[in-house]
Amino acid sequence: MKQPHREKWLVGSAILFLGALACGGTGAPMAAGTGIAPIKLAPELKAIDVCAAIPPDQIEAVMERRLSKAPVRFEYDDAVGSSGCWYEAATDGHDEAHFGYVAFTHLDVYEGQPLHQRQDVFDLGQGSFFNSGADARELWVKVNDDAAMVIAFGDVPREDGSLQLAALILAAIQ
Repeated sequence: MKQPHREKWLVGSAILFLGALACGGTGAPMAAGTGIAPIKLAPELKAIDVCAAIPPDQIEAVMERRLSKAPVRFEYDDAVGSSGCWYEAATDGHDEAHFGYVAFTHLDVYEGQPLHQRQDVFDLGQGSFFNSGADARELWVKVNDDAAMVIAFGDVPREDGSLQLAALILAAIQ
């Protein structure tokens, strides 16, 4: 059975991979070929510095615009103990905000999402889906039996870019 996003995802991942090789990195040790620093998951998720692990150029590639502010660490909504990074680019001429975030949460947050326009994604993590969150279209990925990851971009949803970024982040997890 053919999955609709699989071919786009593979091509996009290859392009992002080659771009990461060409652009170099932030000076932090990188996971082989991803442009993203190795990420060690532990029960204490808030110890993960998502902003340091993901180079801004990776986010800019997905957003298709330059960041207007430095990335900022945050906890995802009411998910105590989560670790995330918020990215922001300038509002465009149509008053559309351009922002994104990547966060690691405990599995109960992944499982407890209020579902709106859920769309399952295949072959990514232990289970994944897109969901319309309060402020953006979110990609939720079950990383393991204890943790999940959420990636979102808005006001312009970037589903293909979210899939590509998630694959790179999963490859960097140790």
